[in-house]
Amino acid sequence: MKKITFVFIILLLLDQLTKLIARWFFYEPAEELPFVGLETVQNSGIAFSIPVHPFAITILTLGILAYLAWNLATKELFSWETVSFTFIFTGAVGNFLDRIFIGSVTDFIRLWELPIFNFADIFIFFGVMLYVSYSLKNAKEDVA
Repeated sequence: MKKITFVFIILLLLDQLTKLIARWFFYEPAEELPFVGLETVQNSGIAFSIPVHPFAITILTLGILAYLAWNLATKELFSWETVSFTFIFTGAVGNFLDRIFIGSVTDFIRLWELPIFNFADIFIFFGVMLYVSYSLKNAKEDVA
């Protein structure tokens, strides 16, 4: 559990520090490469800036965090499921902290024509993909 806690803290610091830097420096869009840029936007919605009432976002986030925390506390350490839940949990906490202290989530990475996102979003995406892979692998093993 100590290693998972360490990973959580490092990832959360990465997320929060990059958002802070983005709020300070990326007011104007900065195109680094033709398909990647840095541009700060404040997202009050959920994924892809879908508008949802803040109370609904709070309830949904707290429910997800409670579920993930319970699983992290009761699962076998260092399984792929634990790693995936840690990434999802860290991303959810990072964005939730923004909502609590700023009122919206700071997004700043622009990639092609995708919606602008942040490291917390990357952690959530990676964790979900890892969890889906883990679940499909276990489902195949259960069938065999």
